[in-house]
Amino acid sequence: MEALLLIIALLPGCLCAVTVSVPPKVEIEIGQEAILKCTPKFSGSPKYSIEWSLLDQEGSRVRIATYNDGSTSVDHGTDFTSRVAIRSDNSLVIKDVRVKDEGTFICRVTSASEGSGEGSTELKVYVTPAAPELTVNAQLLSITEVIASEVGTCISRNSYPAPTIEWYRNQEPLNAKNEKGTELYATSRTTTEASGLYTVSSTLFLKPQKEDVDAVFSCKAIFPLPGGHTSQMESKVFKLNLHYYTENVSFMSSPNDLIKEGDTVTLRCEGDGNPAPTYLMQKMKENAEGEELPSGSDGVYVFQNISRHNSGSYRCEALDFDSPEDVELVKHLNLFVHYLNPVTVIPGEEEVKRSLKEDVQLFCSCDGSEKPNLIWKKGNVVLSETSRYRLKDLSYSDSGVYTCEANVPSVPGLHKEQNITIVVEGPPELDMENHQVEVEAEGHPVTLSCKAKGNPVPKITWNQPDLKASESVSDLEVVSEVSFKFNSKTMNDISCSAENHLGMKKKEFVLSLYVAPSIAPAEEQKGGSSTAIIAVVVCVLLLLLVVALFYFLQKKGKLACGRSEKQPLAQDPASAELAVELKSEKRNDQRGLLGGGGGGTAAEC
Repeated sequence: MEALLLIIALLPGCLCAVTVSVPPKVEIEIGQEAILKCTPKFSGSPKYSIEWSLLDQEGSRVRIATYNDGSTSVDHGTDFTSRVAIRSDNSLVIKDVRVKDEGTFICRVTSASEGSGEGSTELKVYVTPAAPELTVNAQLLSITEVIASEVGTCISRNSYPAPTIEWYRNQEPLNAKNEKGTELYATSRTTTEASGLYTVSSTLFLKPQKEDVDAVFSCKAIFPLPGGHTSQMESKVFKLNLHYYTENVSFMSSPNDLIKEGDTVTLRCEGDGNPAPTYLMQKMKENAEGEELPSGSDGVYVFQNISRHNSGSYRCEALDFDSPEDVELVKHLNLFVHYLNPVTVIPGEEEVKRSLKEDVQLFCSCDGSEKPNLIWKKGNVVLSETSRYRLKDLSYSDSGVYTCEANVPSVPGLHKEQNITIVVEGPPELDMENHQVEVEAEGHPVTLSCKAKGNPVPKITWNQPDLKASESVSDLEVVSEVSFKFNSKTMNDISCSAENHLGMKKKEFVLSLYVAPSIAPAEEQKGGSSTAIIAVVVCVLLLLLVVALFYFLQKKGKLACGRSEKQPLAQDPASAELAVELKSEKRNDQRGLLGGGGGGTAAEC
């Protein structure tokens, strides 16, 4: 009976309770570990066995590994012998996945009581390609060709599955079709390497246009990744080596206006042909053939330190024999160089010597392509905004360098200048201050200073050669100092002299010991001051009395008597007696005024 049940279970078409679940597809990158899951389901809990196999190219099954009654085994002689194992959850593990591992794997589960079941899964392997290689056609591509020309070839190596190659111009896809055409197309070829990887190449054919001269071309390899994703790698960019005739020519200078002598000026002739044509540059002459400029065949000529003699008309011709006859290949350019002549200064000497208190009249002139503005300066200080400047009553401070500057406002940087040096000469001027010196005591240190100014700078000497002098010179001024200990017997006669070839001055010092003033006692000072004040008050009162007396006498007419005493009275005895009496009374009056009393009064006279 048991044998009958077993035969029935093994018969095809029997009702089997074993079902097997496997993923439809497993995607893995090369070199990684692949796990192929296998999940059987039973109605009970019977014992079972598992067999993992691979379908070969002929469709036959090649067993890889088995599981039976708790133990696993790996079949020998297959590509998986050393790399596969069956896990406890019935999954097949493949280590170090290779490209040739890709295929259909079958998991078959057999149960003695419930029959058998199986499921199949697809293993997909992915390999990222190397960066695209680019080969560019180095030959000239003419825009006049009627059919597309080969531009370059892009190769993507060692990829799995095979990638696709796309072409781009300025990062925009060209959408080149595989069918051969006259404007744009691409041809592709796929090669399977011994490793099973793919190498794909694509060659681009293009009929270039003139605007493609600055275009940037590239290719991209687009390849699949696990999970339905894609990635891409871009090649280096390249440009086309186009050939086309010259249609336009330009001729210009840099700078293009307000050129002045001394500038660096570049003449540039350019045609839009490719490759660039050669150029013939000439300076035109009246009634004569133009003078060819050297090194102008590349269309560039540079004037270093240009001069007024370079002004004139210039001609440039682009030599392109492929251009049609109606294309204008000759251009002209007029060049004008602004200039200034040297500045003339009067007086004409570079150095002018004058004496103190004299006057100097400075004058300058200049001309050029434009009338300049003239100014006089000393250092950074503007002295005059005209061509003339007068120095009156010269002093030493007027010595120095004076500059006449010529500037043209309409041409920035056009500038000339000329210097003249004024030298003011004069005899020494000696500082006579501090010639009297008081010394506190014998042996005290004394410092004497002698300061002089002149041009030429004066030389200072001291009359006592034993004195050691320290000297400092600043501009036209010299200061000499001597220091010593005072000795009233030997140091009374000291002097210094300042001298140049125009004169000499001498300064004598008077040295004396300091004498402190005597001070009276405080009481004596107070008493003396009071006496002096009383005396002054008395004198003032007396003076007022005298003035009042004379005023009174004048009112009474007595002053006439006084004046008459000078008249002769000898012939009249009575008159003489009266005169004696008047004199006597006058003396009494005076004694009364001065003495503070008297018997007579002014009324008695």
